[in-house]
Amino acid sequence: MSNPMQGYIRLDALLKVLEIAVQTSSTDPLAGSLEIATSDGVLRLAISGDIARDLRIDLDQFLAKE
Repeated sequence: MSNPMQGYIRLDALLKVLEIAVQTSSTDPLAGSLEIATSDGVLRLAISGDIARDLRIDLDQFLAKE
């Protein structure tokens, strides 16, 4: 298997999101993984507090367009 991508990467992908879950680390409450179930499979992303804050900004901007 290839190495996981590092950092916060934005890209356009046409995936139908079915479910989202956050799994937190037992040793660090601000670390874990974000699991996004799509019609093509599960996308699992390592997440930290900093990445979660960046994602919140992007999602807030997305919702502001409604």
